[in-house]
Amino acid sequence: MPDSELKIERSEVLRYLGYRGQALTPELEAQIDDVSQMCLEAAKPRWAFEVFPVEPGPALRGVRLLGEDIRRHLAGATHCAVMAATLGFEVERVMLRLGQRSTFSEMIFNAACTALIEAAADACDGQIRDYARARGLVTGYRYSPGYGDFPLEQQRAVLGLIAADTRLGITLTDSLLMLPKKSVSALVGLYPEELGVKRGGSSCERCENRDSCAFRKEGYGCGG
Repeated sequence: MPDSELKIERSEVLRYLGYRGQALTPELEAQIDDVSQMCLEAAKPRWAFEVFPVEPGPALRGVRLLGEDIRRHLAGATHCAVMAATLGFEVERVMLRLGQRSTFSEMIFNAACTALIEAAADACDGQIRDYARARGLVTGYRYSPGYGDFPLEQQRAVLGLIAADTRLGITLTDSLLMLPKKSVSALVGLYPEELGVKRGGSSCERCENRDSCAFRKEGYGCGG
């Protein structure tokens, strides 16, 4: 599903640039806003999700999910939403052209794209919450292949569950890098209301890198 109403918050761009409260000049603020607008004009945000019953294993439609972290993540879930989102290839072409003129503008554009793909993932997450709520369920946080001990090698099977290649144009390289690069995939558990599962949010508290995470030490999350 596309969405032309997504916004790029300057605070998010600054976060991905590593901003930690330094003074900003009016010129820098204007540059960030201008480059962010370029990102909005180039991007074609799209996303999709499907919901599957959680089978013993756990597994989704016969695809066994590997690792203790995803098993704990889906403990008690009756269903699981598999989601993916992308900004399309045009943002990569624009980023390449910017990089030929200004490395700093390229950095800002990359940060703006990261903020926008997270906004797209959040929008998809919101639709999953609406789906769950209509069925008396609550959702957990997003969890992606490559987090903790959930193998990145399962990315292909996860994307295959929702036919992300034909629906969104997302493919994988031999090294499991998603193309377009500004794409995300994730699993979201759906749980009975009485379990009291925390709705939404990040995976910080269960991430094995939480104690050494630079973002977390500064009071941020990584957006996962």
